[in-house]
Amino acid sequence: MDLAPIGAHCSLPSCRALDLLPIRCRCDHQFCKDHIFPDTHDCPVDPSQALRDASSHELQKLRRCSFASCNKPSLDAFVGDSAGDEGRISALCTRCKLGYCAAHRDASQHACLAPEPTPPPKNEAAHALLAKHFPNAGAASSNRATSTRKIPTDPKKLAQLQQVELMRMRHRAAPADPKDKPGSVGVDQRLHVKASYRGDREGVEKTFWFRKSVGTGRALDLLARHFNVRTTGPLLLYRRDMTNQGELVLLETDRLLREQTEDGCELVLSSD
Repeated sequence: MDLAPIGAHCSLPSCRALDLLPIRCRCDHQFCKDHIFPDTHDCPVDPSQALRDASSHELQKLRRCSFASCNKPSLDAFVGDSAGDEGRISALCTRCKLGYCAAHRDASQHACLAPEPTPPPKNEAAHALLAKHFPNAGAASSNRATSTRKIPTDPKKLAQLQQVELMRMRHRAAPADPKDKPGSVGVDQRLHVKASYRGDREGVEKTFWFRKSVGTGRALDLLARHFNVRTTGPLLLYRRDMTNQGELVLLETDRLLREQTEDGCELVLSSD
């Protein structure tokens, strides 16, 4: 019995290598991992037009492997939204949820610091029956779980969690300044933050990046615009000190933001 063909040959005439995981380019040809990028195979598709046509979510996926020293495309890099998830095994790491190439997909291959995912609860039918007849018990349990959730006191565990969160933030952060574009500022020149507003929209968190040269006052104005804060009173910007159980530290608006914060920190905008 003949075996079904596996993979495909690279469409670049000078290569033609058989790749077991070929990737289809926007020009509708399949290429190997070394020639998938448009500048390596003289792609006829106008890159400026492709950028205009692509949605921001698709652009977010067009990324290389998240491993620091790897330039290969991630396995999910060229999977569009229309492909659907049904019947497809996710190529993201099951722990940190970041995209990697085939060589670094396994958690042990990229030194993953994220904790193991919590296994699904057992006896779901019994839990459902208890919730039906004793609804308050479930609510009380949920409240207890929320109240006991604390910031790790172990500096090593806290540093590991902050490193994982920073990796996630770098992949989903949007420029806080609308004048900045994703490709105009290098990652080493960005300051990534998770911001929230303490007011009528409390609980809503957004992830942004600023230029490291931005002033704190300018950052405050940009965040107020993103959270649609309209007030005649003064606005204040705080940094959440994770080493001191999340205590809020007031920032000085006449200093640079990077002088009072660090990459991956949490900022809180407040009108009081």
